[in-house]
Amino acid sequence: MKRFMRKLLLLSGILFFILLESASALPGFSRQTGKSCMACHTQNIEKLSNYGRHFALSGYTIYDTENETQEPIEGSEVALGIPAVLNASAVLKARYIKSTDVRGELQVLEGSGLYFGGRFAENAGGILSLNGDASANHDVVFGGKAVLSYPTLDGYSGISLYSTQVNGLFWGMENYNTGLNAALRQFENSYATNAAQATGVANSAATGLQLYYGDERFFATAGASIPAQNSEGIDAGSSIMEFGRIAYNQPLEDWNFMLGGYGFSGNVKASNLSLDGKLITSNATIVNVYKESYGLDFEMTGNIFNMTTMTTLNIVMKNIVDVVPTGFLTNPDLQTSDNKAKSLEFQINPIVPLGVKIAYLDYTNNDNKTLARGFIKDYDYRVYSAGLNYLLRQNISVGIEYSLNKPKPKVMEGYYDLYLSAIVAF
Repeated sequence: MKRFMRKLLLLSGILFFILLESASALPGFSRQTGKSCMACHTQNIEKLSNYGRHFALSGYTIYDTENETQEPIEGSEVALGIPAVLNASAVLKARYIKSTDVRGELQVLEGSGLYFGGRFAENAGGILSLNGDASANHDVVFGGKAVLSYPTLDGYSGISLYSTQVNGLFWGMENYNTGLNAALRQFENSYATNAAQATGVANSAATGLQLYYGDERFFATAGASIPAQNSEGIDAGSSIMEFGRIAYNQPLEDWNFMLGGYGFSGNVKASNLSLDGKLITSNATIVNVYKESYGLDFEMTGNIFNMTTMTTLNIVMKNIVDVVPTGFLTNPDLQTSDNKAKSLEFQINPIVPLGVKIAYLDYTNNDNKTLARGFIKDYDYRVYSAGLNYLLRQNISVGIEYSLNKPKPKVMEGYYDLYLSAIVAF
């Protein structure tokens, strides 16, 4: 134990001093808008504030007048909307993960990435990303979305075309921090703290199209998605996951209260290799995947004794994945399962750069034939988590999280997860 703690302290010290010298510039969206990172995000970079939601709903098109789009060739009479500033950003993430009876692992690839995005034209914007992937299937995963957005009533309406390997079918446009968009969650160890992530509802590959409307109080979206990026061997006309989402946000002085609901269902018939993100070979097998899920989520932000807080609740009421034949897919989100979960996460910032957070997750498996693969569990459990996050600068943060998993079957012993992370964005 002492050797482990010495290694942990050494690693955290190295990361701390390296990262303090690493970043001197702001991320691309900050350069585009002329605002600091904290204008769009709360203390943890991933979490969106009210202005951040407004910026996303605009299709990432809001800009500072000094960075207005320019003609691509000097003297051209037609402006094609190429930005004067290339909105390129890099996110470097280092994580040290230790679980009970498992050797600690240092990850520097998973979660790190390059991002290009912002305003493409007057009413169009988007994001392209290249991220590292620690799985055996990929070294680098590609993601992207293009959003066409127009001012409508008191907000924006638009259409989003997207493709992602990791963020799930709600990634095209989801602005609240309850975990429906895998990138918008409160804990790094999201599978132990967030119901939508633990059940597989809100992650994995997805390619889709969605319509949306959003303003300060109301958000609604509906669309269709395929649970894969590699479309080879997939009949899109008969392999569609239909989904919908509605949320209402009520501001009250310095507080915001959001209540929402979500759901999706559909059948996919395709090659197992396509669904696992691989190229089709002669060994391919046609499988049918049926998915059905729905749930509720809640977000509350505000001040308690001048300390900012965020509370999120996610309830997955039903999540069914039926795969025929079974055993041909390696993707943990496309395994035969019938689970549900509920999670509660809370963070308070005693001082501006320091966040203290706790979480509770209750996971129930309703199918004793479920295979335990990846983070999908074939047993019932509860998890209690606590963490600290410290913002060294507006684009540099370090954190530590501890989760205690208490399986309900008496024949199983509890176990823990320890996460140490450092993130720099520039």
